[in-house]
Amino acid sequence: MLRKLLNGIGYRSIDDAMDFLMCGLGTLPSLLMLSGFMVAGAVSLITMLLLVAAVGMHTPPPAPPADATIDKPDKERRP
Repeated sequence: MLRKLLNGIGYRSIDDAMDFLMCGLGTLPSLLMLSGFMVAGAVSLITMLLLVAAVGMHTPPPAPPADATIDKPDKERRP
């Protein structure tokens, strides 16, 4: 459901939404607090953290690194 909503408002993937939320988390609360809106800054900080957690729960895990030695048979030992 969240993925369909984000695709509907223009995000190609959930990674785009996560980048947007992380940039907002770094700028919006601090700008609000610096301009004197302490309660609004705190509310936006909590809201952004909850949104990052919600989007992060729906993000698929990264692919494991390709290791060339996993599927190769052991080399014969020479005495």
